[in-house]
This record gives sequence, C-alpha cells and structure tokens, in this order.
Amino acid sequence: MTDSAAETIIRPRRGRAKRHQAHHGGAWKVAYADFVTAMMAFFLLLWLISNVNKSKLKGLADYFTPITTSNNPMGSGTALAGRRLGQAEEVGATAAQPVAGGSANIPDAALRVFADEMLVALQAQADMHRNVQVRPDQNGLRVNLVDTAEHPMFRGPTAELNDYGRHLLTSVARQLIRSNAQLAIEGHTDAVGGNSDTNWRLSGERALAARAAMIAAGMPPYRFSEVIAKAGTEPIYPSQPERPENRRITIVALAEPPALPRDASFRF
Repeated sequence: MTDSAAETIIRPRRGRAKRHQAHHGGAWKVAYADFVTAMMAFFLLLWLISNVNKSKLKGLADYFTPITTSNNPMGSGTALAGRRLGQAEEVGATAAQPVAGGSANIPDAALRVFADEMLVALQAQADMHRNVQVRPDQNGLRVNLVDTAEHPMFRGPTAELNDYGRHLLTSVARQLIRSNAQLAIEGHTDAVGGNSDTNWRLSGERALAARAAMIAAGMPPYRFSEVIAKAGTEPIYPSQPERPENRRITIVALAEPPALPRDASFRF
C-alpha cells in the first residue's frame, strides 16, 4: 500500500436531510371554528325557544313585526290593544318594578301610528286643529281637548258642555271606541281662583261631564277606569297660568304594558 493510500481519510457519508412538505396553513381551523360556533348558536336558540316565557316571546315577536299604516284616516282599529278590566292588578306588580336589561321605556310603534291616525282624523274636521292635541307617552295615548278664546268647551265657569264641546268629545269617543283600552279622564282648570275648593270641584265636575258625553256617544261605561280632578296644578303654559289653553279635558287611553320588563337604566 502506498503512502498516499495510507493517508486517505475516510469520512462517513451523511444522507441528505428529508425536506418537510410545504405548510398548508390553518384555514381549515378557522372554518371549523366557525362551524362549531354556528352549531352552538343554533342549539342555544333551540333551547331558548323551548324554555322562554310565552309572554316574553310574544313581546319579542311584536317588537320585530313591521307596522303598516292604513290609508283610511279612521285607521284600522287594531293598533291600540289597551288594558282590559281585571288586568290592572295582574300587571301592576311586575310593571311597577323596573328591571335592568329589559325593554326601553319608549312608546310603542303601534301606539304612535294610532296617535297619528287619530290626530289626522280629528283635525280634518273644521275648527278642531287648535283644540285637539294627541301624543303617546309611557302610559298610553294622551288626548288633550283644550279651550281657546274662540272655541271654549264649557258655558262660562261651569261644568255644562256647550255644543262645540259635546261635538268634540263625540268625535274623540268615536275614535277611541275602536280600541279596547281602558280610559282615564282628567279635568284641568286655569289659575283663576288659585288652588281653591271651587277649582278642584269644577275640574272634577267637568271630567264627569266629559265622561257622560262620551258615554252618550256610544262609549261603554265599563271602559272608564278613572275620573281625576287636577284643578290648576298642571298647566300647559306654566309661565302663563291664566291662558285659556290651560283649561282642558285630558283623556288617557291606557296602553297594554309590554311583555318584556322595562329597563330602569333608560329614560325616554
């Protein structure tokens, strides 16, 4: 063996490292996570539908139901369901205790539609646009029938309705008779006479006269739940307490309370 052969250095042959296959990414993981989330939400929805209180479910359905208005100025007659006799005590315990996380204290959309239809129908009649004010609030629908210098509703400082006041109350009764709402009537006077017994008595007698006129127009007597004397304690124009517009009859149509609890953290 030659010297060159003896000096040959033998090195072990190292095999080439195997190349890993290209990384395909985690797109499938995202799709799978979306699928699992969707299935969880679906089964949660099924569980809620099978266990939810029926009145709350009806409230949710009513909330998302679109409201359509009628072309007839007299309205469809279904917008204001209202409270019926025997329901006031039943709903009082829950409605009087606001719960956080419920529905906001906002007038119902159907109530606003009914108010608009009623206002259009009343103001379409001659000489009524200044005497009639209709607006929804948290309790229901408030209809203010106010005196004006040109058209008072009563004969002087008495509780006797004149022809105009009787016609006004008849028109309102024919509108409200289309609903099943319980009604409350408030009598208001101006500041003339102050906080005297005469003003309190006069406002109460005028409210009773308005109730009698509406019953004569066809309103069933059982629809009235309250007759309230307010005297001059709630003027429309506090800075001008002697204005004739402060003398008024207010008719409150009590709307049916919502099925969902009212959110105490929200004020309308």
